[in-house]
Amino acid sequence: MELVRDILDKQIVGRDELKLGKVDGIVLEMREHKPPRVAFLELGSATFARRLGRRFERWAVMLNRRLHVRRARYRIDFGHVRRWDPDINVDVDAKPSPAWAWERWTRERIIRKLPFAR
Repeated sequence: MELVRDILDKQIVGRDELKLGKVDGIVLEMREHKPPRVAFLELGSATFARRLGRRFERWAVMLNRRLHVRRARYRIDFGHVRRWDPDINVDVDAKPSPAWAWERWTRERIIRKLPFAR
């Protein structure tokens, strides 16, 4: 498996068939006298921004805090991955997960205030 080609930037789909987002980062576990293993898939604005540079990561974290969005990054244990072709299917519920923090924030702070959204 080539991690960058096969995993990075692929769509993550939860057990309830809802999209969680795209894989923005891969966390490896370094083990003594053994090859590294994939520990987590990471997604979120801070992880994506870190790919552009540390300054962008700090801005993403600051924006999440200022707007009171719970998390700027979310990790999914690689053990929850069921399959990864064409999308990455994971054994995680999408709606209660922190991956939906921006969706919840948008619904509560913006969409509910629109007169035609009722």
